[in-house]
This record gives sequence, structure tokens and C-alpha cells, in this order.
Amino acid sequence: MDRICQTQGCGAVIPPQKGSARPRKFCEACRPPRNRPNPRVIKLPTTPAPEPDTTASVPPLVATYRERLEVAGRLDSPEGAHVLLLASLLTGGAHTASGAAALSRELRAAMEVALEGAPREPDKLDELAARRAAKAAGAS
Repeated sequence: MDRICQTQGCGAVIPPQKGSARPRKFCEACRPPRNRPNPRVIKLPTTPAPEPDTTASVPPLVATYRERLEVAGRLDSPEGAHVLLLASLLTGGAHTASGAAALSRELRAAMEVALEGAPREPDKLDELAARRAAKAAGAS
């Protein structure tokens, strides 16, 4: 059964209804449908990311990590590159406080992995352990 538009003087035939919504009383010419945006769709920003400034000096945090990796001989390793990337992201500052905390934690863990097995200078505890080992070897 075709329905007819209820606007005075229109009389257009309303096409059959699709779906379970309330049936139309007026044709689309008299009362066009509202094209509402989908509330679940999020519009992403269209501005491009800013280009990194290559003329700027290296931040002190990145320089410190680079120096420590150089001393350990791990600067050219993949782990060393990972540490430098995390340090540069941390100094970039485009994150929340919780993001900075997580990034700092990951930077610390990555530095430990990068320095694993690297030769290091002996400290007082290493000297003490060597003397005890020498004393124990001489006693037996």
C-alpha cells in the first residue's frame, strides 16, 4: 500500500518503508532526512606532525645516555639505538605524565639490557671480592 505525502498540495507518493522505524508521513522533497554524523566516528586532526628541528642541540639526557653507551661500547648495537630512541622521545615532551613515567621505566629497562655483559670498571666491591677469592685460594 502506497502512502501519500500529507503536506497541503503535495500529494507525492512515499516509497515503501525500509527498516522498523516509524513510517514517514511526508515525502523527502517536503521534509528531507536529517543527515546526522555518526557519534562513534572520531575525526582525526588533519594537521601534519611538525618537522623535527635538525639545527637544535642534542638534549642533555640524550647526550648522557649516548656517552654512557659509548663508554660501554654499546652505541652501535640495536639495544643502544633503542635506548637513544627512547631518550629522544622522553625529551620530546609530547606526552602525559603517565606516559612520561612509562617511557622512563622503559628507558631504564632498555639501558639495563643494553649494558648487559659490557665490560665495566671494577669498583670497591669487586676489589673486595677479588681479595676474598685470592685469600680463599691461598688458604686451601
